[in-house]
Amino acid sequence: MIKFSYLALLGIFSIILLIAVVYYLLKPTPTGDSSVGWALGIFYVAGLVGVVLLAALFWKNKTIGLAILCIPILILLLPVIKQKATDLYAWFPSQQRSPLTLHIANNTPALVNVKLECWFGKNEGAQQSLYKTLEFTSKPLAVDQHVLSDYDAQLLASKSAFVRLVFFECLQQSGNGYSFVREVQPCMQYHDVPVKDFQVKDYLIAIDGEKNSEAFQAEVRRLKTDSLYTNGVF
Repeated sequence: MIKFSYLALLGIFSIILLIAVVYYLLKPTPTGDSSVGWALGIFYVAGLVGVVLLAALFWKNKTIGLAILCIPILILLLPVIKQKATDLYAWFPSQQRSPLTLHIANNTPALVNVKLECWFGKNEGAQQSLYKTLEFTSKPLAVDQHVLSDYDAQLLASKSAFVRLVFFECLQQSGNGYSFVREVQPCMQYHDVPVKDFQVKDYLIAIDGEKNSEAFQAEVRRLKTDSLYTNGVF
């Protein structure tokens, strides 16, 4: 079994290397941003060459050779394993708690997309990553209630390092016989919320147009100048 696995992986990697060499020899070298991916591909090919050559040196000791050939597979699987571990952590139930209801009060005449970004990672020092975004659409001058599932509630109240609350104005537009909604970028406003604030039964999200960011206001002025803000309200 070890011998078969060793020979199979050695053959597969050799075929991959042959295809890669032909590809890089025949295709012209790209310029601009594409050259970064091109150079990175060459780096990976060189690494695979090193693995294959090192494994071939252990032709008589196929157990060690197989272990060497498994290194690229493990490198490819590491992101998947890490993601599955994160999914398991997010899914695993925490302490019993009351259901969480979000109350979204839109105090503006705009259609607003409300996003709650759940960020994972340490609060300080380590890299943080966006795990999941909860998204709700709030109609102008409306108050809505959303009862969250236990899974989403524990993401906000305990699993995340912090939650980023982001508001986007939505413009209803049409063209070529189609109607669609477009978010104005950048966002109206955002702020980070500690998870302990969600350890309640009811959480109020108030949308106040007077707190819009300077970047958003500058974009609105630009859109007005270009006559692209016909349905906007700010």
